[in-house]
Amino acid sequence: MSGATGLRERKKVRARQGILAAAHELFLSKSYEETTMEEIAERAEQAVGTLYNYFTSKGALLLALIVDADERYLREGQQLIAHPADLPEHALADLMVLATEHCVRELGKPIWRHVSATAVTNVGSAFGRQHALTTKKHEQLVVDMMRALQARGDIQHDVDPKDAAHFLFSMKSMLFINFVSDDAMTIEEHREQVRRGVRYFLDGIFSEAYQTEFKARLEV
Repeated sequence: MSGATGLRERKKVRARQGILAAAHELFLSKSYEETTMEEIAERAEQAVGTLYNYFTSKGALLLALIVDADERYLREGQQLIAHPADLPEHALADLMVLATEHCVRELGKPIWRHVSATAVTNVGSAFGRQHALTTKKHEQLVVDMMRALQARGDIQHDVDPKDAAHFLFSMKSMLFINFVSDDAMTIEEHREQVRRGVRYFLDGIFSEAYQTEFKARLEV
């Protein structure tokens, strides 16, 4: 790569980063819906035409911000899997709540309400497909944590980590929607809800008497 080509590439990277930073600031200060591409271009000190050279729409800009935040979460999530908390319920809950913390810290609850609604109503769009891909990556982290806890001996080896993770992740996704829908709910309240859900799942809710009777039925 020549010096001139390298300089152009660095300028493109800086311009893209500047546009994303401007969009992020405006989305948080004004709201996603009220922010225009013209305002983003002005904040980034770029021509509107230049802005569209990098991002075809405001939705594409939001998607890029989500992908950037997601990459940071995935890195931190892998660290938690490599060194899980002593209690299995904390290890699983900490991983799932970390995703919520990243989402809200990076973009705030109002934007995630918009993201959730857009992903559901535009499943086949580029936005919907990327959201689905992101969701799969997050769920895979829960699968990986399940496997790490199995290897440590905390979870029975006959448990399918994919099935278990899918159930837990579905529960967490519903709790995430409840969290971003309630501006008064704190992250600690959300964390406790997730931990309770994980605890019920790991402990089971059947009585000891029922479990004894159920085992007896299997033996007949």
